[in-house]
Amino acid sequence: MNYFITPDLTTISGGNKYDLKVLQYLNSHRCKLINIPVTQTRMRLEKIFFNLNIIPNKSTIIIDGLIASHINHLSKILSKKFKVILLIHHPVSYENNQYGDIFIKLKEKQIFSAASKIITVSKAMKRVIKKILNKNIDIKVISPGVDNIFYNNDESIPTQQKYNIITTGSVIPRKNLETSIEALKYMDDKWTLTIIGKNDQKSSYFLYLTSLIDKYGLNSRIKFIECIQDINILIDYLKKANVYLCLSRYEGYGMANIESSALGLPLVVSDIPVFRENLVGLNRKYVNLNNIKSIVSAITESSYTKKRTKFKTWKDVGHSFKKVLYG
Repeated sequence: MNYFITPDLTTISGGNKYDLKVLQYLNSHRCKLINIPVTQTRMRLEKIFFNLNIIPNKSTIIIDGLIASHINHLSKILSKKFKVILLIHHPVSYENNQYGDIFIKLKEKQIFSAASKIITVSKAMKRVIKKILNKNIDIKVISPGVDNIFYNNDESIPTQQKYNIITTGSVIPRKNLETSIEALKYMDDKWTLTIIGKNDQKSSYFLYLTSLIDKYGLNSRIKFIECIQDINILIDYLKKANVYLCLSRYEGYGMANIESSALGLPLVVSDIPVFRENLVGLNRKYVNLNNIKSIVSAITESSYTKKRTKFKTWKDVGHSFKKVLYG
C-alpha cells in the first residue's frame, strides 16, 4: 500500500495543487494512494507518531517537503520501516534566506538523506537539494502540468490595451510584493494591481504592505482578493489583466507563470534561475529586482500575443510519478 503525507490540500497553493493532481491521477489509474493530511495545528509530535504507527511496515510513503522539514527527528525510524520518497517543491530552508537558514537546512539534510528517492519540480531545485544532501540519492525532476481549461477557454484575451497588473500566490515575504507596490507608485494613475491569494491580515508582512500602500497613496489602485477556489473565476480575473507579474525572490517552479502564459498573458518576472529554466521561449521579460525603473518599463512595454505554448499535462505528470513510484 502507498501513503502520501501532505499539508492540508484544501488550502490553495501551487504545491498543494500539484499534490492533489498526483493523488487524483494515481487513484484513478490502479494505483491506490492514501492521503494523510497534516494541518499546521496538528503538526505535533504525538499526532505525527500516531499517523505513522497506523501505516503497515514496508509500505511506500511519499512525504511532501513542507511536512518533511518538521519530522527530521523521525528519519531513522522512517527509513527502517518504510520505503520513503520525498516530494520537494522547494526546500523550506531557503524560504526567507537566500543562503539557507542553517537550522532548517540541518533538519532538511537529516530527513532528505533518509529518502530512497526524491522528486522535485525543476532542475534549479534539484541543484539546491543536492547541496543539502550528505549522500547521493536519486533525484527525479517532474515539472508541473497545466489544466486544459487554460487552453480551451472559449474567449481568448482581448488584444486591446488594458491597465491592470495581476499577481497570484500567498501573501508571504518571498513573494516580494513590496517591489510590485513600489513599481506601481511610479506608473500612471490608470494602472492598477490585483493581488490574489491567501493572506493573513494580522501578519507583520501584510501590515507592512498596507502601510506602504497608505504611504504611497495607492489604496484605490491596489486590490487584495482572497484565494479563489473556482478556476473559471480566476481565469476571468486573469483575462482582465494586461500583464502577469511575479517578482518572487525564491520559487520552486512558479506554476502561475505557465498557467497565465498558456492563457495568453505576457509575463514580467524576477531574474532567478528557475524562471530562466522554465520560461524559455515564452512571452516574458526578466527584471532586476533592484531596478524599479526597468520593472516599470517591462510592464508598460509588455503586450498580449496570440502565440500559445502547449505545456505538460497533469496526465503526463501523473504518469511520470507512477513510474518513479514503481520503478
